[in-house]
Parts: sequence; C-alpha cells; structure tokens
Amino acid sequence: MTQSARAQVVEQIRGLAISAAVGLGVVYLVTVDDTRGFHWELAAYGALIGGLGYVFCAGLAWLLRGWLATTRLPAWLAHAAVYFVGGVVGWLLANRIAIALGLVHFRLSLAELRGYFPVAGAIGVMVGLVFYGFSLLQNQLSKSVARLKEAEFAEKEVELARAMQQRILPPEEIAGEGYRISSRNLPARFVAGDFYDVFNLADGSVGLVVADVAGKGMGAGLIMATAKAAMPFLAAAHPVDEVLREANKRLKTRLASREFVALTYVRYDPKTGRFELGNAGLPDPYVLGTDGARPRALSVPGPRFPLGVRNEVLYEKISGTLAPGERLLLVSDGLPEAPTAAGEPLGYERFEDILATAGRVEPDALFALVRSATSPTLADDWTVLILERTA
Repeated sequence: MTQSARAQVVEQIRGLAISAAVGLGVVYLVTVDDTRGFHWELAAYGALIGGLGYVFCAGLAWLLRGWLATTRLPAWLAHAAVYFVGGVVGWLLANRIAIALGLVHFRLSLAELRGYFPVAGAIGVMVGLVFYGFSLLQNQLSKSVARLKEAEFAEKEVELARAMQQRILPPEEIAGEGYRISSRNLPARFVAGDFYDVFNLADGSVGLVVADVAGKGMGAGLIMATAKAAMPFLAAAHPVDEVLREANKRLKTRLASREFVALTYVRYDPKTGRFELGNAGLPDPYVLGTDGARPRALSVPGPRFPLGVRNEVLYEKISGTLAPGERLLLVSDGLPEAPTAAGEPLGYERFEDILATAGRVEPDALFALVRSATSPTLADDWTVLILERTA
C-alpha cells in the first residue's frame, strides 16, 4: 500500500471513530435523564448511528463526486444536501440494526420518524460540514507546504546558479607584465545579466570584455554564458571589429526578438600600451589620466547596435595608446543610468563629474560613490572593469 493510500485509510478510520463518538454523545444527552439510566446498549446504539451516518455520508459524497464538482450550487450547500440524506439514511438503518440486535426495545411510530428525520439530517449536516471544512483546510495546508518546498527549491537553484556564474567570471584582480586589471560585478538580482571577461591571446595581447544582456535573472544568465564562451574563440582569429560582426551573426540566430547583448571589447598589447576598442551598445569607455584631468570618453564611430539586434552590422573600431599609469575604464549602463532618489537617471555628465573628483578610484570605491548619489536599491546590474598600464 502506498503512503498516500495508507494516509487515506487512516483518515477514514479517524472520521468513523469521531462520528461514532458524536453519535454516542448525542444518545447520551437524550437519555441521560431517563430513569433507566445510560447503559452499554444505548452506547452501542449511539455509536452505530454515528458510524453508519458517516459511512453513508462519505459514500454518497464519493458516488456523487462528479455532481459535486460540476453543480452550480455553492460547494457547502451541495455537500450539506448530501450529508442530510446520508445522515437520515444512516440513522434509519442504524435503528433497524439496533432493533435486530436487541440493543433497543422500542419501535418509532410514523409521526416520531417524521420528527426525527430533521434531527438526524441536521446532525449529519453539522458533522459532515465540519469534516468537509477540515478537509479544505488540510488541502490548503498541503498546497501551502508544497509551494513553500517549491520556493525553497527554486531559491536553492538560483543560489547555485549565482555561485556558478561567479565561478565562470575571472578573478577580480589580475596583474601581468605591463598591466593590472580590477573588475567588479554587482547584480540587481541573484543572477546577473552583466558580465566581464579577461583572456590572453596567442600574440601576447589581452582581451577584455564588458557586456550587458537584455533582461535579468536566469534567462539573461544563460545568454551571458553563451556570449562569454564565444568571445575568446572569435578573438583568437579576428580583429576587434570583425569579432563584433561575427559575434552578432552567431547570436542573431540564437536569440529571440527581444533578446540582445550590449558589449564592449578591447584588445590590449601590454608591451606597447596600445589598444583597439569596439563598442556594440554600451556606454563609451573612459581614459583616466594621471594628472587629475577630466576623464576622456572614447566614442567609436559607425553603428553601435547591440549584438543580436540586426542580421548584419558593420562595426568599426578605434585605437589608442595608454601612457604608463593611465587607465581605461569600461562600465555597463547600470551605473550612469542608475535612478536617483528623485527617480531621474544619474546621467553621464554627473557620472563623469564623479570620476573627475574621485581621484584614483577603484571599482569598489566607484560603486560606493555612485550609490551615495543614487537610490539604494539597484534597478540594473553594475559592472566595472579598469585596465591600468603599469611600468
């Protein structure tokens, strides 16, 4: 016998026992003032009435379950009608059996039967509706427990997904001969749509990527993993502008109509400090000087559609050279477009003011400065990557 079948049997036995006890109690209340006293035959008679009443009520409810499920009557009223009939039939049969067994030595007249019908039916309705209400509460409790278990399982799955995502991101601090890279990713939800990546190329160059996948949550995280896996392979065989074109072609065939990836890609040569930069829909990167000058935005000409928006996009690139000590800042749009307390975006001009007055800012400090000027609740993922040319 399965666990659910065993539980149903136990429930039926419990209901039968409770109903028998109710019948016994009713008979006791009726006969307690009788001069003959309350004796075991009357106790057995009461238990028989309650037990058979329960059997007929439960049996009728099972036989008429289709009607109960489709009737236009309120559920409680339909069940009350079934319990009334079951209570009366159970009481009549209990009387016949009790007389046959010698438990009672009286026969009810037709007038007495008519008087007892409403009483037996009312008792059946009251007891039946109590069991019915209890079953509804039990079902609701079972559903609530199931939902809590599902929510707990889903939460664990999301936590696992976030942990896996963090593992596939490169270390937050990377240093090599001629460069140092600091990066941070702060998700608006458990699973971020933003990501960054750093990888070495065969000619000694370093590839750097910051990207923002449309949307948030698990779906954006899966797209992120796809885009992240493709970039190093494309970068190994193509220049910067061609990397974006090929990535766009691949993602266009894999993404839905409203899915896309905004991405900035930089190829950096640590020996010379020279870099090439392509941009597909992210904010302009900034060159941060060593003399306290205002940050210099690097705007790539040509189309800058995010990857996956159009079938064919002829991306362009720009190049430059970092002097020793200079840094290249890549950000996702979550920072300059973060809402302030008034609900307005921070704005790129104010974001540049923060960079200009912050001095030699690091990712964590930049996050703190932007957060102090905006709403404490993140509306979008924040990602920062800073490439510094070292001596």
